[in-house]
Amino acid sequence: MVLWRVRATVDDRPGYLSVLTASLALRSVNILAVQVHATEAGAVDEFLVDAPQSLSADELVEAIRRGRGRDPWVCHADARGLVDEPTRALGIAAMVAADPSRLESALSTLLGCEVDRGETTRSRGEVTPGGAGGRPGFTPNVMVLAGPAGDTLVARRNEPAFMPAEFARAQALVQVAMAGHERESAIDGVA
Repeated sequence: MVLWRVRATVDDRPGYLSVLTASLALRSVNILAVQVHATEAGAVDEFLVDAPQSLSADELVEAIRRGRGRDPWVCHADARGLVDEPTRALGIAAMVAADPSRLESALSTLLGCEVDRGETTRSRGEVTPGGAGGRPGFTPNVMVLAGPAGDTLVARRNEPAFMPAEFARAQALVQVAMAGHERESAIDGVA
């Protein structure tokens, strides 16, 4: 069996998710974990699935489409994907709480993307999420966060698109780093 990460938009109506899961089951695909991202376009469902080795990415995408899934995205996963998202996020937050300087690395791990400091979106001629000035916000492929030192953190990935819940998680992780910086500043002020 092979592990895959799968995302697809499903109409947020009774029975539609069951059509998708039935279509996957017909291909002997076992769903191991589910995460739902609410969006204006519908529910974007993210699955960690176990599929037969003989099932190709194209066949998996076709099973998703037959199950009424839209905008399917699939990629190979590994056993680390078996850790549930809240547990993984708490571990990453603990790492940042212990060492706020690891924020960029932690965001990269949390979001599965590249993270840079500074207003690099302007120099690359990209659209800045949230408007001019690099204010916090996100587009499908770029996320801008206010950094703990008054700087800007820019996260980028081609696929899958950033979701509102991921933006909220990233902002919460920045808050953990800010608390760590404040704690370090207070300790330095006492010493």
